Amino acid sequence: MAQVPARRVSQEIIRAARRQRAARLYTARKERWAFRMRRLRRAFLALAAIFVAALATALVVGGLSFATTTLVTLLGLGVFCLLAIYPSAPRPRTGDLQGAELAELAGSTEIWLESKRRALPNAAVDAIDMIGVRLEQLGPQLETLEPSGPAAREVRKLLSEHLPSLVESYTRIPASLRAKPGAGGLTPSEQLVDGLCVISDEIEAMSEDLSRNDVDALATRGRFLETKYVEAREER
Repeated sequence: MAQVPARRVSQEIIRAARRQRAARLYTARKERWAFRMRRLRRAFLALAAIFVAALATALVVGGLSFATTTLVTLLGLGVFCLLAIYPSAPRPRTGDLQGAELAELAGSTEIWLESKRRALPNAAVDAIDMIGVRLEQLGPQLETLEPSGPAAREVRKLLSEHLPSLVESYTRIPASLRAKPGAGGLTPSEQLVDGLCVISDEIEAMSEDLSRNDVDALATRGRFLETKYVEAREER
């Protein structure tokens, strides 16, 4: 099948995308630390509540036995450890993307793709950065989109089906075969980069359609991706 060339992106845009990614990662780290501090604060409050309750009980009954004191201490430490560790910060899985709220789908997709970055070739870095930028642009638009409408279905199909399928198809290929050309003359790494560029362009086009409120145009975009990736998998 003929390859559809993705639009070339200037190095200035790539550098801007990387700066934006760095800013997003910095914000994500701050939010993660804030989440951890809230978790620790909750654990300390629970520990304090247990010991205050034990102290009040001791005052009422005239003291606690050694065994009771030991049990209260162990209970307090157990509750503290449990609340300080769980729940852990969520990491979206592919199934989570399919079940994510539409308003959160762009952010969840970016976090999921970031978690896959180390498993992907260096040649895919620019495309991943551009997808991150365009997801950030798309996110606020999804908050106002009708969740059950045809446009929302196409966005979901792109972000929770086509993108994960493309990435996971590549990661399932043995490392020794990723640099060997396939039937179309491209290596799996080159096919991945080409696919990521196409998806990046599709996200941008969807965002433009949403900004024009051109829902009908957005609802037909899935046909192109279905043709490109489903038929490509059948030819392998």
